[in-house]
Amino acid sequence: MGETDTGHEAAFMEPLLSVVAEAVEEIEQRRRLPDRVVSALRESGVHRLAMPRELGGTEATVPAAMDTFERLAAVDGSTAWCAVIGAGSNLFAGYLSEQASRVIFADPDQGNATMFAPTGRIVRDGDRHVLSGRWSFTSNCLHSEWAGLGAFVDGLDERPRVAFVPVDALDVEDTWDSVGLRGTGSHHVSATNVPIGLDRCCTFADRPWPAGTMWRLPIYSTLLPTLAAVPLGIARGALDEIARQVREGRSARRGQLADDPIGMAEFAVTDASLRAARAALHEAVDEARQRASAAEPIDRVLQARILVACLHACDTAVAATSVAHQLGGGAAAYTGSRLLRALDDVQAARQHLLFSHKHLPELAKPLTGLDTGYPPFIL
Repeated sequence: MGETDTGHEAAFMEPLLSVVAEAVEEIEQRRRLPDRVVSALRESGVHRLAMPRELGGTEATVPAAMDTFERLAAVDGSTAWCAVIGAGSNLFAGYLSEQASRVIFADPDQGNATMFAPTGRIVRDGDRHVLSGRWSFTSNCLHSEWAGLGAFVDGLDERPRVAFVPVDALDVEDTWDSVGLRGTGSHHVSATNVPIGLDRCCTFADRPWPAGTMWRLPIYSTLLPTLAAVPLGIARGALDEIARQVREGRSARRGQLADDPIGMAEFAVTDASLRAARAALHEAVDEARQRASAAEPIDRVLQARILVACLHACDTAVAATSVAHQLGGGAAAYTGSRLLRALDDVQAARQHLLFSHKHLPELAKPLTGLDTGYPPFIL
């Protein structure tokens, strides 16, 4: 990962990783990020990665942002998940009106939340519009000021919108009591007649107002690779733990891993598979970066390659973490085991709708050269 690290990342990552590492058990127990972790994320600038420069953002390249979230996930999956949701939510600052964005995203170090499923409705109420609905899996809502929620708008076309409302106007229901990614606060939230300006809504096909390279990429060519970095990082952290046990030895009835030829062979093949899946995703994402930098279009074939590589990366990460857990032996069965936590976290990440195999048949069509879209994923 170090080959693509920026000077900015090198400056903030080590202090952040140290704070997160010390808080892992507390995150598991409290089912949320402690205030010191939230503060460390703010101070690191991680929430600025996908923010327009005009609003104080850094507009990092997608590969560099992926590296950041992957390194975080190797230490703690919940923190990385909150960070990627917080930063990814801020991407929408470039798609709302500039005036609305300067209000909602006035603090570039504030991470926010999004839940795209259009389970809300915006209707006219006198001379204003109001939002009502209920949304599940609203990750990072405990640490956000704003939430972008999927909704349809009465009287407009039937394209779903992402509508940004203050989190303190929502009811947060304590529903996220999970085995994996326990600290993400992915609770249900609900709204009842919350006032909403239509300038605080956008579609996935709206034209962005910033001029930077990031805004020439389709939204999902940015959002899904950074999300896929989380399972990749969780798996890397699990394999790194096995490598540590090989180097330092362990007390186990089955003996030392270094003396187990089958186990060592499994480690080697799994490590290579994870690196290959990661490299394939980075190759596709970097090609998109280069095209966007040259103001060339990101065609549907490349969009499909990126998304298929994301699904493959997630599947490979789950398999790699499972191998690491198996190689961990009996000690990995105990509560508090780093390997068990990694296995639980990566399996929870895989359940996200965006990693579902149901997308593959539609993604395969543009991948073969058929000029077909798959809104909102392939535009």
